[in-house]
Amino acid sequence: MADRVNPHWLKLGSQIRLLREAQGLSQAQLSQALNISQAMLSAVERGIRNCKPDLAAQIDHVLNTGGKVRRLWEINHTNSAFPHWFRDIVQLQRAASEIWEFQIALIPGLLQTKEYARTRIQLAQPTASVEEIDQKVRARLDRQSILTSARPPLLVVVLDESALIRPIGGRAVMGQQLDHLLEISQLPNVRIYVVPMSTEFHPELMAGFQVITVPDRGQVLYLETRISGMLVDTTDELHHYARLFGELRGAALPPDASRKLIEKIRGEFL
Repeated sequence: MADRVNPHWLKLGSQIRLLREAQGLSQAQLSQALNISQAMLSAVERGIRNCKPDLAAQIDHVLNTGGKVRRLWEINHTNSAFPHWFRDIVQLQRAASEIWEFQIALIPGLLQTKEYARTRIQLAQPTASVEEIDQKVRARLDRQSILTSARPPLLVVVLDESALIRPIGGRAVMGQQLDHLLEISQLPNVRIYVVPMSTEFHPELMAGFQVITVPDRGQVLYLETRISGMLVDTTDELHHYARLFGELRGAALPPDASRKLIEKIRGEFL
């Protein structure tokens, strides 16, 4: 049975081949410099094997491309793994100085573990193939690299407690997810607030949203439904949701108290 060519992998692989040939290197020479097999490099160039981000960075280094392969990988990976309506959000998050996000019943994608993400994607797309699910999971996890980049955005997340107590994926998966929240909340650029279930007057029980601040562009509002999403940058809507986010933070427990609540809920999953 012939190997199946993935058109997205082939697009990047073809560019790698052109860059290699421009340097006058054979597959054997480049694969030796990369410390990988020639068969692996050939598979990447022919689009039957995905080029991982660390390999893209290695190729950039060996071919002295100035980061071109990694940038091509990011563009190609974004285009292939995300629905068209979400691609602008991925780019905005990468350029952001601040990201404010509120979620009622789910852990945000930037804070999800691999298994939690897989469960959510499978539930949302029950007819997707295993390969498609794997690709989307990798893309979601790769997005999280902005939190530990050289110049990460300030991520401020407000969660309703209901997002923490529903055992998405089962108790083990949710327990690992809560552990991850506790760990990532210790990053200096991450703030997690939790609105407790005991809150009588909740400012927002309809839908989650993001307010993204990008240097030289200002704030952009992102609203998402089950099947699509949209960017909003009109002044009235931005002012409304910025004010709403402030109200949600006011209704939530401070970060230290929120951590204690997450720890308490985590203990219930043991």
